[in-house]
Formats: sequence, C-alpha cells, structure tokens
Amino acid sequence: MDAHVGPSRRRKPLRVVLSLLLLIAMGLSTFPLASAQSGVTTIRNFNTSEKVIVLTFDAGSDRGYAEQILNTLRQKNVKVTFGMTGVWAQANPDLMRRIVSDGHDVMNHSWDHPSFTGVSTNRGPISSAERASQLKRTEDLVYTQTGFRMKPLFRPPYGDYDNSVLADLAKNGYTYNIMWTVDTLGWQGLTASQINQRVFNGATPGGNILMHVGAASQDGPALPAMIDGLRARGYRFATVREMVGLQTPAPTERHFPQTGYTVKGNFLKYWNSYGGLAVFGYPLSGEIKKDGVTIQHFERARFELRPGTWPARYDIHLGLLGRELTAGRGGEVAFKPVQAKNDAHCTFYPQTGHRLCGGFRGYWEKYGGLAIYGFPISEEFREVNPDTGKTHVVQYFERQRFEWHPGAWPERMDVMLGRVGAQRMRE
Repeated sequence: MDAHVGPSRRRKPLRVVLSLLLLIAMGLSTFPLASAQSGVTTIRNFNTSEKVIVLTFDAGSDRGYAEQILNTLRQKNVKVTFGMTGVWAQANPDLMRRIVSDGHDVMNHSWDHPSFTGVSTNRGPISSAERASQLKRTEDLVYTQTGFRMKPLFRPPYGDYDNSVLADLAKNGYTYNIMWTVDTLGWQGLTASQINQRVFNGATPGGNILMHVGAASQDGPALPAMIDGLRARGYRFATVREMVGLQTPAPTERHFPQTGYTVKGNFLKYWNSYGGLAVFGYPLSGEIKKDGVTIQHFERARFELRPGTWPARYDIHLGLLGRELTAGRGGEVAFKPVQAKNDAHCTFYPQTGHRLCGGFRGYWEKYGGLAIYGFPISEEFREVNPDTGKTHVVQYFERQRFEWHPGAWPERMDVMLGRVGAQRMRE
C-alpha cells in the first residue's frame, strides 16, 4: 500500500530518523516518485531526465497573494498548476476566471479541505459519499465559473490518502493523485529567502514544488526570485497536465443548460476574461446578425463583435444598455447633470456630469471600470426593480445599472448588477 499519512509519524530507529531529517532539510521527498493503485497513479516526481520543474499553488484559505502571483506569472511567462478548493473558488470567482484565462492548469483539491483519511485532523475518515460530494461540488463550480474541467487531476488535502481514497478517486473519474517533492514550508512562516533556498536545494528534473496562495505564506513574494533562480540553474517550467500528457486546450465553446444557449469563440474568451457569470450572467440568445454586426444577448449585457476594432479585448464591445433603457428620462432629477468636484467619497465625471461615490465607486473600480460599465449617467436614486418589484438604491451607467442590496453580497460591497440585458430584450 502506498499511503501518505500527513504529519503523523510511527517510531523509527534513530538511524532512519536521522536519514529522513537529512532528506527533509535538503527539501527532498522521502516517498517513492510514482506508484499506481486502484487505477490511480500517485505522482510526486515526474519521470524525466530533462531539467523541467512543476510549480503548484494550493488555494484553500484566503485570497492572499493570488493576484500578485498571477501578475508575476504573466510577467515571467510561466504557467503553473493550482490546487483548487471549492470554497476558495466560490469566494474569488474573478481570480478563478483569470487563472483559467491566463492559461494555467487547475486540479481538484476538495471543497473545504477535509482530510479524506482523517489522519491529519484526528477526526476519522470521511465517507465515500462525502468524498464524492467534495469532488463533485468543486468540479461543478469551477466548470460553471470557467468552463474548465479539472478531472482527472486531484491533490489530497494535507497529502492524506490511502487505498480507500484511491478507490474513491477512481470511481469519480480522478486517475492522478498529485503529491509533491518539495514543500516550501511557507505556511510555517519561512521567509522568502528561506523558501527559495529550500526550492533551489531540492530542485531535480521532474520536480514538483508545493506552495500556497494564502497571506500566511511568503510563497507569493518569493516567486519572482524563485523563477529567476530556477531558470539560472537551467530549468524550464511545465504544468501537471503537460507532464502527464493531458494538456487540454482552452475551451472554444461552452453550453449553458440553465438557458439552453452556447457561447463560443471570442464571445466566450471575453466572458471568461472580463467578468463571467457575476458580471454578464447567462446567455439569453445564440449569436445573431444585426445591421452587419454579430451580437449575443446576456442577462446583464449585450456583446457586439466588431472585427479589428479592439484586438486587446477580442474585438468585443458591450452594448450601451444603460443609455438605451433610460432614453427619454433626461428630464428626471437623477439624470440631470450636476456641478461637483472630486472628494474623498466621490469622483466627478465631467464627461457626463455625474458623480460616482462610496460602494458603487469601489465596485466600479474593482470589477471592470470604464470598459465594462461606462461613465455614470445618473446620480444615485431609489427605483423599483422590474424583475422583483422591490425598491433599491440604484445608479445607471452607459452599459449597466448598479443596485445596492444591503447584506446580500458583502464580498462585492453588496452591489448587484441589474439584468439590463434581459430587460432590454423584453422591450
């Protein structure tokens, strides 16, 4: 039986203990490189003599250094593999979409990081049904957010697994159990310099480095020097999926059973890269030709393909739904331009004569800005939601309507986007 049992240790003769400590100090795995059990291959070191190394980041706690890590990877042109928990993906859908749109690999790391065997948590093993649920919930969420299928790659929480876990993985379509050769121990408080020394000491052809995105670890700050140092030592980088021969191209189309429509090509690239479900909603139509322009309707937007006009954004423009829905309302108080100046609470936009303040400003700046929403075309005011009949504080923009729903979505400043695409289609 090939089983890793986390932090627990059986009593060993002194000579064996000293040997293990020496290997650990060098940053090397004390386990076999790879083994197969129950139809599942457990991999620590990838079988190659080439100086190629795999960087992996587990995402199971806070947002931490994730944005910094992604920025570094983009600047250094490196692709890595993320071990993804469902709770992290649920809390950070924007980063989840960016991970996939930037071309990184993702493997299932469970829903909320329980020990499947119970060894590391002293709680006993979770059941086969619970294991299946942990896998499926995470797989389904990541697919809904990004269109990316994590199967057949799995990383066990705490590194805990045994034969029963491997059997359950196989039943659920996961045929690779991904361990590691070097744990940076950033989560134990090592400095960036200490982390990099462990990685450099333990680097081997086919090596598999374990890191974490959370703020408790300095893996993110260590990454730029780590990449430079490994390259200086002759290494190139690959993902887990590449190393096991399962490199999957980015999806070119995605069907949404919720509405029965498919999004593909540049429309899908834009949807994935600039907001996904939270910003654009589900598709409400297929592609349509209108006045020589290919368009597609979504719950909260209308995509317009105008070849050659904006290559950096896949030549996609968003329809001016906010302006269209408020045509003829210029005489209302909220839509009349005001005279104002910037202050700590508000930004004034002379282009339209309106202010953007507080939580609406914070949301606008963080989740898309001018390119996604356009300039404000009204002040804040109270309005009845046409879908629910409830009254909310709202503000209109050239392409959208912001609604304040106190307590409904604190992670996003309690701002919800209006279903302006659906509303416009009904008119």
